[in-house]
This record gives sequence, C-alpha cells and structure tokens, in this order.
Amino acid sequence: MCEDKAANSDEIHAVIGSVVSLLLEAGRPVHMHEIAAQLKKQAERATDKTLRKNCLRAVRLIADKMN
Repeated sequence: MCEDKAANSDEIHAVIGSVVSLLLEAGRPVHMHEIAAQLKKQAERATDKTLRKNCLRAVRLIADKMN
C-alpha cells in the first residue's frame, strides 16, 4: 500500500511537472492558479482514465497548497 501511494505521488508530480514545462515553453506565467487551470483542461481532454484521475488529484493538491 505504501508503494502504491508513492507511485501515485510520483505520477501526480509528473503531471504537474509536464504542465509547468508546457507553461514555460509557451512563455506563460507559472502561477499556482495557472497550473491548476491547465491541469483541469488536461483532465477534461484526457481519454486515459489514469491520466484524468492523476490530473484531478494534482488539481486538488494545488488547491490545498493555495489555501
């Protein structure tokens, strides 16, 4: 169970990293709200269930950090 949580954490960090990378490449601001918005868009477009779930978990993680 601990390994599953670590794997999920790694996957969530990976989707956050990919969104931050895309924002940097596009020259867009890298603020928490911008990251969350892009993660939400990515979740909405995702056809892969796991990716969608990881994006939504990442949005919640970002939202928790903003509060």
